[in-house]
Amino acid sequence: MRFALRLPPDKLPAHLRKTLARIYLVFGEETLLAQEAADAIRAAARQQGYSERECLTVETGFDWNTLRQLASSPSLFANRRLLELRMGDTKPGDAGSKALSAYVARPAGDAVLLVTTGKVDWQAQKSRWFLALDEAGVVIPALPVDARQLPAWIERRLRDKGLHPTPEAVTLLSERVEGNLLAAAQEIEKLALTVNERSLTVEAILAAVGDSARFSIYDFV
Repeated sequence: MRFALRLPPDKLPAHLRKTLARIYLVFGEETLLAQEAADAIRAAARQQGYSERECLTVETGFDWNTLRQLASSPSLFANRRLLELRMGDTKPGDAGSKALSAYVARPAGDAVLLVTTGKVDWQAQKSRWFLALDEAGVVIPALPVDARQLPAWIERRLRDKGLHPTPEAVTLLSERVEGNLLAAAQEIEKLALTVNERSLTVEAILAAVGDSARFSIYDFV
């Protein structure tokens, strides 16, 4: 089945509860969102019987024939398998572009392919390999959350933990962890464990949260 679908990370869990695509691409520089998306896909695959997992890490000199061989060789130990291709910040080049396009044309019948990579700029998103994955699979962009979206992102995660923050508490937490989603997630986990009252106030934030905002050297000056 061809999905040709782009999903923001927060929409991925609902998608995975309904179905599991044959190909996923997670890309972007926001490490927390990328890791959580990949973890969610791995968990969904395990739940649906993809019990074998094979990981390939793309580095300089990587042999792209390995992907072709895995795609054409059925599993010896399980009926279903998860193939992970971890590209990091390495560009696939011509060989990788051809290999990924060939996989999309003839995906392994017993596998889900999960491709993870770092930042892909607009020009690279027009490349052959990216377009092939984009047209055939589900693409999850793990992009930075800007300042306007951050309060809503924080409030959603707080409520997912069973907390009921006041607007002032959300604003304060957003200011304390500005631009740092990993720090925000860590503070939310801590609040879920330490706050006795489910209603989250400014006072509770001040008592529990350190200042984890990111500043550049220019901000400091």
